[in-house]
Amino acid sequence: MKALAAALLMALASPGIALAQPSPETHAPQAGDALKLASLLIPEAQIPTLIGAGFRPAFAAGLAANAEAKARYEAHPGMQEFVADRVSQAVARLATADLPSLREQLAQVVRDELEPQEIVDTITFFESPTGVKMRARANAALGEKGATSAEEGQKIAVQAAVANLTAEDYPAITAFGQSSAAKKMPLVNAKVTEVSRAWGAQLSKANGPALAAARSAAEAEFLAKAK
Repeated sequence: MKALAAALLMALASPGIALAQPSPETHAPQAGDALKLASLLIPEAQIPTLIGAGFRPAFAAGLAANAEAKARYEAHPGMQEFVADRVSQAVARLATADLPSLREQLAQVVRDELEPQEIVDTITFFESPTGVKMRARANAALGEKGATSAEEGQKIAVQAAVANLTAEDYPAITAFGQSSAAKKMPLVNAKVTEVSRAWGAQLSKANGPALAAARSAAEAEFLAKAK
């Protein structure tokens, strides 16, 4: 979740942060912290929305690059949206089923790049009211607007996450900003993005026939209803 972590770091640049404010409550490092942080990075409930938002632009681009398919879809208004919705649901089901694999891979990135206390510091921020609010805003914005690239996704998430911060948000932001974990986030973000992309590519490759079948079925269903 490069976009999300970048949003948190950008928030540190907000003017007027009072460094003397108290820090959020924390806890001692525990064995399951890396996996817990990975689960916070990839919330299962958001998978369908995020998959759908990312799939539609890619599906549209694929149609635009195929003259025959583009003409066939343009001849049936509404089919592109219908098929994209059905196939994105299929992708979301596959992604959700394979989510434990991605989380374990991300947990290993966390273990490799962060010390136990740094993992705790990041979890503490993510679970603070401010962290929860910022993550929710970032995910909602990505789900609503979508993104055609990691860079665009980062921009969308940053803008949403830092919108309308209040003085009550500053203690958690300040505490995380002063931690060594915050300084390591750029490297962690890069590796998380790399692992996530590889996982997504493998998921698509492994399920290529199933996704092709889902698309064919959706097209047939739409055309049958249109008669």
